[in-house]
Amino acid sequence: MNLKKSDKIQLELLSLSLRQEQGVKFNEPVSVHQMLRNKNIIASFQPLSEGFEGMAIKILRKEHDVRLFMLVNTSSNYSRQRFTACHELYHLLFQEDFSVSYETDNEDGKKSIEEQSADYFARCLLLPRDGVLSLIPVEKRKRDAISMATVLKIEQNFRCSRSCLLYRLKEMDLISETVYGLFQHDVIRSAAEYGYPTSLYMPTHSKELIGDYNVKARQLYDKGLISQAKYFGLLYDMGIDFGKEALDGKSKGHIG
Repeated sequence: MNLKKSDKIQLELLSLSLRQEQGVKFNEPVSVHQMLRNKNIIASFQPLSEGFEGMAIKILRKEHDVRLFMLVNTSSNYSRQRFTACHELYHLLFQEDFSVSYETDNEDGKKSIEEQSADYFARCLLLPRDGVLSLIPVEKRKRDAISMATVLKIEQNFRCSRSCLLYRLKEMDLISETVYGLFQHDVIRSAAEYGYPTSLYMPTHSKELIGDYNVKARQLYDKGLISQAKYFGLLYDMGIDFGKEALDGKSKGHIG
């Protein structure tokens, strides 16, 4: 089963609402990290095994006590990391009765409606319709008229992957399957030839923690709910290493 037109309209409206709520203009890229902070999502960006893109977990402890967690693989290209985070945002913020999701790069088999919804939402969040159109010359806003130069300008402006942009352009009926196939090859080389940096298409292999995971872990330790060893283990799992410093409340960890 595929998404209905009404579903797509609703998802696009959700993405626009979130952008507006976060103060992001239609022609600006979303700041994924800032959005995660604003939504109180504890997120860990770290290198993981190949084929695993990310995951999201939603824990409802009490009626009004919801904990949101996200994990993103930084061994994937930077643009893919942004897509994964936006994909998981849909699951965490908008999917009903959600608890956990895993995202891989395995495209075998048909995706569920919720996975299709998360993908569509992510593309809309990264590439708002009006923002995309604003970067396309008026005379080129018709099917298969867009140039490689414009494709690069859009994906660099919104910091998205080539595949994400091409999907979006197909959804907007601006390119055919044939043109999609032509533009999806030699992504890095085309960017370099037009003078753009290629970091967008490269893995970062970075470690970064977003949110107050370390604060929550410390609270559990202070309340005697976890041991010191468990406390250090939780921090280490999220990329924070205090080394041999004492738990005196003055020592500072580091990420990476």
